[in-house]
Amino acid sequence: MRGIIKTLNGPSFRKVAAGIFSVAVFLLALWVLHRTLGRFDIHQVVATAKGYPAGTLVAALLLALGSYLALGGFDWLGLHHVGRPVPAGWTMLISFVSHAVSHNAGFAVLTGGSVRLRMYSTFGLGMAEVGGVIAFAGLSFALGVAALASIAFIAEGSRVAPLLRLPVGLITGLGILLAAILVLYFAWTALAKRSVAVGMWRLATPSVPLAIGQILVAAADLGLVAGTLYLLLPLSGTGLSYPAFIGIYVVSTIAGTISHVPGGLGVFEGALVLLLPGIPAESILAALLVFRVFYNLLPLVLAALVLAVFELVQRRRHAPEQEWVAGLGPALAALLVFGCGAVLLVTGAVSPPAGLPDWLAEPAHLLSGAVAAILLVLSWALLRQADWSHRLAMPALGLGAVLALMRGPDWLTAAFLAGSAAVLAAAGPLFRRGEEHWDTLPLGWLGAAGAVVAGAAWLTWHGDTQALHVLSFATDDEGARAMRSNLMAVLALATAAWEARPATVKTRSEPPGRWGVGPK
Repeated sequence: MRGIIKTLNGPSFRKVAAGIFSVAVFLLALWVLHRTLGRFDIHQVVATAKGYPAGTLVAALLLALGSYLALGGFDWLGLHHVGRPVPAGWTMLISFVSHAVSHNAGFAVLTGGSVRLRMYSTFGLGMAEVGGVIAFAGLSFALGVAALASIAFIAEGSRVAPLLRLPVGLITGLGILLAAILVLYFAWTALAKRSVAVGMWRLATPSVPLAIGQILVAAADLGLVAGTLYLLLPLSGTGLSYPAFIGIYVVSTIAGTISHVPGGLGVFEGALVLLLPGIPAESILAALLVFRVFYNLLPLVLAALVLAVFELVQRRRHAPEQEWVAGLGPALAALLVFGCGAVLLVTGAVSPPAGLPDWLAEPAHLLSGAVAAILLVLSWALLRQADWSHRLAMPALGLGAVLALMRGPDWLTAAFLAGSAAVLAAAGPLFRRGEEHWDTLPLGWLGAAGAVVAGAAWLTWHGDTQALHVLSFATDDEGARAMRSNLMAVLALATAAWEARPATVKTRSEPPGRWGVGPK
């Protein structure tokens, strides 16, 4: 019995449980989307996304950028709060990179915190000070959520309540409660001692001006990012005002955040779809697709490039590294390559026919599924800083870009993969470990890869009612081709999991195999 309790309390079990929980929540979100949306045309979703006016796209991109600038205010205020200000330019850059990572990787406190710790340490900040900045930013975000939700629930309670399927009085009362919490917070900052003890830590109490700054910055961040999505959604005929939409957005954001699914993917969308009835499914999904590109994918690529350059500069300066932050660059490269595999697989479900001969189109779909799975697996090896994973990831990304052009042609996916390859090339010196340094794929990693395949299969099924006929080789059956691509990804993942089952770690002393990995 003690052994069971010890196992349940162990870090390994908690990691596995967290991974299983995230995957389960993602699959539940897919089920919610399926039940709520019913049948929809995935190709119409893509067409709608491509049909946005250039002015709308530019405005949405600027709003997303403004949101990231507002997020930099969290760090700027937090650094002044702990008494260790950093130049504003560096503060904004570090904040951008950390939030771009946490918005995509899940467990924001851990992922974004690691980035901050690595980059702020070059300015002499220690773990306690960076931890204070992280706690301050988290508190600021919560205060912003409370502020905007209270305004939306009080001012637009009659419109928000039906969407949340709750009584108007309850929504209004919740708004008043949130406003009261903010008043109490201001009273605490004005009357409390200048520092409070929390366990072994002593935290400084924010001043009243700093507390006001917290709420203003957080409200600006949430207002801008909600405005990005509000601009993309066809809400003109629904009567849903911007303040009311902010309330809906805040609820959806909370659902995505507490799920710890990377980026809240699926969970955020599911909550939003549930709370916005009466809007065509294709329009909602098109808006969410563009939103994810502007708010998640593009910042992630830029953050990966910035962090790769930062790591290389620090190594050339022979800056002292601590073991627990040394792998930050490879970690972001791993996240980027995993995202490339997911994008390559998912876009295969929505790519229109390219008009290529069957003898080219069929292999392009099959190979794209295999390459996507390879990228998902290589991302784990990149995390372990294995040099061979970098050598294999580069041509895999290049091949994936070519296949994306053959399937669609999908220029956006091809550009994303090519850009990621360029980032990975710049980060080459970070991968110097001669050992494979892994003997098994973690269950959580396999679960995340499996969730990607499940999501792609779900999109494929919605895109073509004949997609389940994977053995149909009709020349115009793009759905079946996409489903066969998913099947190829499943087979490739299963093969990788089998080959990477627990075994002894292979070293460079063993003769390399045909591809430069492991024994012949």
